[in-house]
Amino acid sequence: MREIYPPHYAAFHCIAGACPDSCCKEWEIVVDAESVEKYQMVSGELGNRLRQAMITDADGDVIFQEREKRCPFWNAQQLCDIHGGLGEAALCETCRQFPRVTQDYGDFIEYDISPACPEAARLLMELTPEQWLLSENDCPEVTGSFPEYDGKIMQQRKDQRRILFACLQDTSVPALKQISHCLELVTQWTDFSEGTSDAICTEDDILSFLNGCEVLTEDWKMILTRARENPEVSLFYDAALDKEIRLFGMDMLYRYYLRTAYSDDPFAILLPVQLAAFAVCTVLTLTAHIKIQDEEQRLRIWQLFVKEIEYDGDNLEELEWQLETNAAFSPAALCAYFESVGGA
Repeated sequence: MREIYPPHYAAFHCIAGACPDSCCKEWEIVVDAESVEKYQMVSGELGNRLRQAMITDADGDVIFQEREKRCPFWNAQQLCDIHGGLGEAALCETCRQFPRVTQDYGDFIEYDISPACPEAARLLMELTPEQWLLSENDCPEVTGSFPEYDGKIMQQRKDQRRILFACLQDTSVPALKQISHCLELVTQWTDFSEGTSDAICTEDDILSFLNGCEVLTEDWKMILTRARENPEVSLFYDAALDKEIRLFGMDMLYRYYLRTAYSDDPFAILLPVQLAAFAVCTVLTLTAHIKIQDEEQRLRIWQLFVKEIEYDGDNLEELEWQLETNAAFSPAALCAYFESVGGA
């Protein structure tokens, strides 16, 4: 068994009360069955609070009922009463694992930390593209599962992902041109043909999609509102943004690309690259409309895109559908958008 890690994984630790966007607020916390059973046995005041807080939602999941859009166990010191009263091991699986991402392929496991977490996003963006090097460790067998993918296809996906990484690490060419090159590569690898469509992805297309999504946080709602109210755009494209595009793109491809080895769809590899490209389009559009030049504010948009789109099942499903069916979000249309903003 091999374990694979991105370069910033080991540096992560929860910053708890210092976090600018705690995962304890404006987010539904699903409680796994084992934790539900464990919480039923907790005594005292905390046990009573646990049992009162657990409800079943419309999807049949047990969740903690929010109080003022926050977990009822997130206290005034911005800390967790469950962690403080029962220890880290007592946290439900959602709270214990987030923002760690684990993808078990049977004979190897890839780990990541999701940039939906502000601290994870900060650590990611502190890297340089050249530092994006995966490390591998041999470890004892930790699962009894067997690979459920075709070995040749998985090796092909690994080789393709390395090529995409190399494109984004090549800083001799602007990042937007490299994102376009990645889109062109996957269309070549799949023999994907878009016919004679002259569609171009516009900022109106991007904003229309985002405004049609479910909104989880007040900050994201405010950002979308400001973007709608400011039709004049002013994109501040600098070296820091160029670097962010590369790092975010590699991180998203790391999380999603190898999963396509399970798909029977020959065009499946298009979607991870389109997802990364659409995320870049979103950040460019929003920062241009609300005229952000500050890296910390821009980092917030990268982070919230993941939290609002990737971590909302309905929003992600709708985006995937749009990427597959909407000509304005096709690979060629996304490339045309990058060319139109001047970075390509």
